[in-house]
Amino acid sequence: MQQFLVIGATGVMGTAAIRAVRETHGDDAHVIGVWYGREDNAPEVPGVDRLLFADIGADDAIEVLADRAGERFDWCFFATALGDVGFPVSEATPEQIATSNHLSFDPLPRLEAGLEIGTLVGYSTFYDLAHQKITYGAMGHSKHAIERWTLESGRSQHLCLRAGAFRSVSSQGIKLLVRRNAKALAQSSDPLLRSFFADTKPSEAVERLQQAVFDEERATLGDTGTDLEALVAAHKVLLDGPDAPFVNVAGQRVWTSGEALEID
Repeated sequence: MQQFLVIGATGVMGTAAIRAVRETHGDDAHVIGVWYGREDNAPEVPGVDRLLFADIGADDAIEVLADRAGERFDWCFFATALGDVGFPVSEATPEQIATSNHLSFDPLPRLEAGLEIGTLVGYSTFYDLAHQKITYGAMGHSKHAIERWTLESGRSQHLCLRAGAFRSVSSQGIKLLVRRNAKALAQSSDPLLRSFFADTKPSEAVERLQQAVFDEERATLGDTGTDLEALVAAHKVLLDGPDAPFVNVAGQRVWTSGEALEID
């Protein structure tokens, strides 16, 4: 029986990973989900055999996982991230990048070093698109770090799922932050960002910006409007053994590629 570890089991990506595992392997899989929030309010996570509470950013996180879940896994999906967003990637400070990396990237190499993992999966997005560059903040740098790590050799096989825009708690958080910072964004030194917010109601500016993201994805990537079903399909390509380290999904389109995206 194959062993699966899903870090961030309650999020959209974690949900998609668990569904893909169950639809691919059925009962011939043992799935351990990891979540972090209010410890006295554990959620229901369909598809997991065990659900563990753990702070993956804690100094002893790997030791806690090894003790509670075991040390050997065929697959680990690292589907969690937290960092400052709502402003241009180019304006992120070293301190903001380090804070973002603390939960969004740093645990990946620590998981690989501290556990025996056959395939370790990170997650990214199309942060090189013009309309993502102006809002993805420090998180863009964390995703870039994941993509560079994906191309490195290590104890585990490295894979990355790179997804287009989809609805999630994180995406809603970005919208709220952008709307809250509308006055400052209207004075931004970035002309593209300023064009959305100058002399425009914040709510209208945010909606226009979101539509611009979708329009750019469709024009550049061939589709947009990624949903849960598409994310499950992309995870199935991962589980099937892709012919390249990156599995991309935008809208309903899924394809593989071998290069990391650049960041300015």
